[in-house]
Amino acid sequence: MKKLFTLLFVAVVAIAARATDYNVPITITVNGIPVEQKGTITVTEHDGLYDFTMKNFMLQNGETPMGIGNVELKDIKSYKDGNATLLIASKQVSITAGDDPSVGMWMGTMLPPVNVDLRGKISGDHLRCYIDIDLTEQLGQVIQVAIGDGYQIANPSFENWHTSTGTYVEPNAWHSFETATGSLAALAGHHITKSEDAHTGQASARIYATSIFGIVANGTMTTGRMNAGSMTAADKNNHAYLDMSSADVDGNGDPFYTTIYSRPDSIATWIKFKQGTPTASFPYATISAIITDGSTRYQDPEDKAYTNVVGKAQNNTIATTGDQWVRVKAPFVYTDNAVEPKAVLVTISTNATPGKGSGNDEVLVDDIQFIYNATVTGLKIKGQSVPNFNSKTTSYEMALTDAITADDIEVTVDNSKTAHVIKEVTADAGNYLCTIKAISADMSTISTYQVKVAGNTTGIDNVNANENGNLNSNLYNIAGQQVSNDYKGMVIVNGKKIIK
Repeated sequence: MKKLFTLLFVAVVAIAARATDYNVPITITVNGIPVEQKGTITVTEHDGLYDFTMKNFMLQNGETPMGIGNVELKDIKSYKDGNATLLIASKQVSITAGDDPSVGMWMGTMLPPVNVDLRGKISGDHLRCYIDIDLTEQLGQVIQVAIGDGYQIANPSFENWHTSTGTYVEPNAWHSFETATGSLAALAGHHITKSEDAHTGQASARIYATSIFGIVANGTMTTGRMNAGSMTAADKNNHAYLDMSSADVDGNGDPFYTTIYSRPDSIATWIKFKQGTPTASFPYATISAIITDGSTRYQDPEDKAYTNVVGKAQNNTIATTGDQWVRVKAPFVYTDNAVEPKAVLVTISTNATPGKGSGNDEVLVDDIQFIYNATVTGLKIKGQSVPNFNSKTTSYEMALTDAITADDIEVTVDNSKTAHVIKEVTADAGNYLCTIKAISADMSTISTYQVKVAGNTTGIDNVNANENGNLNSNLYNIAGQQVSNDYKGMVIVNGKKIIK
């Protein structure tokens, strides 16, 4: 019997506190420069709350990493949105020493408690978080930590490069003809190099066209892999493709595809485009992004009708930028099927039409990202618009006579079907405070709005009665408001008898 009770105790403890370790990529942005590294995040669930631990947190500084310490947030409230569990917290945190023996000093232990904001999401086996560590007083900035993959392309600022073949290089997570497949891969030439002309940071990717015997070979870069299969530029045997069943890896040990677990609203990047010889009929560079379920091979341009496509974005009218960095953008258009995103193929080329343009065209690319919108453009409560609502104003007041629940709040988010919305209502003496949080699907941004709603109730202890002393309505909610028969509440009043 004693053994049985021991087993039961162990089982109860296991249920009460469930810890999960996530070995994930971490991108730390300091002074506007992102640095990528690996790390382990532990998330522990207990009694409906969550603890978040980033252990042995480091800042990469060249060859010598700087030890910061352990960053831990406890008792985080969670919210459900579909299949996702959202973790939102803002706390003062004392950074403690880590236990990595290779680190001689943990700098974070010398700091006073710092403000840490967390926006996190657990979806299936995936963890996505953003942490803002406020070191304004100490370092004059907020350090932003992005945790988890599947929402952005790695190496977005093209700071990191690897050797592809011989002395040639490709940016990490990107590929060109240096690593192409196909019967003519050996003749495809070289079309990409590292440039010190950068929008931010120290580097960008330079894609350039070539010409052989008057035949233009466009410069092209892709997150997938290039295939060179024909001497005719417009032949669809020349294409970019992704194939998640392939075990091939590039010179950095990465596969020739990029995973994605979300539906971004658009793709944006900074471009510097120059046509060496202006071509009036074919003046444009191009960028495209196709999200698929990753189950089968996909190529761009398409050679058939594909059923694995989730959504597409394309901008094929990128004009010469006059030696200026210009931000270009393309919105995603999604199919209506239930295909879940798993892979994305992004391709950038010196011309929107294969084999066109000139042999000395070039495109510089930097700071590419998927955009996830979370701008609230409209708020309604009980069907009434919040007066003078503006997305940049966060506090409002209005008056209503009926009881309010979270289901009575209607939120419109501009150009996004994937933003998360949290709605909470608290009641006090017949008045209501409605709090609305809109969070981008990648957890990078959050907007919070509060609406104070003045009511006309008197509370449950002083329900309005008529001249005979009887209650004016058969049904009252816990705030003392008169409600209809179909009102769903925790407590109602029927005559003078309280029904729970």
